[in-house]
Amino acid sequence: MIKDSDYLNFVTSIEIVLKDLRKEKGLSQGKEKGLSQSDVNIEFAQKYDITLNMGRMESHPNFTMTKLYLLCKYFEISLEDFFKRVSNKNQTEIDIFLNEKENRLIKKKHKKSN
Repeated sequence: MIKDSDYLNFVTSIEIVLKDLRKEKGLSQGKEKGLSQSDVNIEFAQKYDITLNMGRMESHPNFTMTKLYLLCKYFEISLEDFFKRVSNKNQTEIDIFLNEKENRLIKKKHKKSN
């Protein structure tokens, strides 16, 4: 049986890798801060004629094998390299990412309540 913490670490590692790939692709295109999620959505739709919500994929990665395959193709990375990146994320990186994510959610909730 898989532990909840193992699953959380796996999913979080995918989130981190997707964000890293988006940033790297943007930098390779000369964009200082990387590609925005909207940039990826638009380019993906034009290239593959498939609707993509990169924001959702980065925050709740649960997608089909087809989309995973196309994401890897879009980011010019093999499936093997994608999963190597995922498995190479260490606990410190995951903890930092989760802490930052939680802080963003707290700020977002605080803004809505004001």
